[in-house]
Amino acid sequence: MWYQKLQRFLYGRYGTDQLNLFLLVLGLVLSLIGSLWFWPLVFVANGAYIYALFRTFSRNLPARQREYAFFLRFWGPAAGWFRLQKLKWSQRKSYKYFKCPHCRQQLRAPRGRGKIQVTCQKCRSVFQTKT
Repeated sequence: MWYQKLQRFLYGRYGTDQLNLFLLVLGLVLSLIGSLWFWPLVFVANGAYIYALFRTFSRNLPARQREYAFFLRFWGPAAGWFRLQKLKWSQRKSYKYFKCPHCRQQLRAPRGRGKIQVTCQKCRSVFQTKT
């Protein structure tokens, strides 16, 4: 019975997304820092929590979608960078990662091959590197 009431209440509301998750994690980090060193950060953390709740229960879907699209413009490249760092770390024993000196494209080569000649797949420049 209470589950159906909750479903009816949440019908037509925005719900959660990655921005809400980011706001909650940011609030948690700021709350921790504020409780240990600089207490006014706790108010900023509470503001992040309140804004996440406001976004969750909002019925103004176009406005929340615009906020989310704006957030993804910055979060997308940052998340891609963290994903690449994780991949580099997990493959550090098998592959060496390096950048093309001309176009800065990220490349990889198997380790233990000595000095090899590499052709960049993006700009087709040829250079030598040590693996």
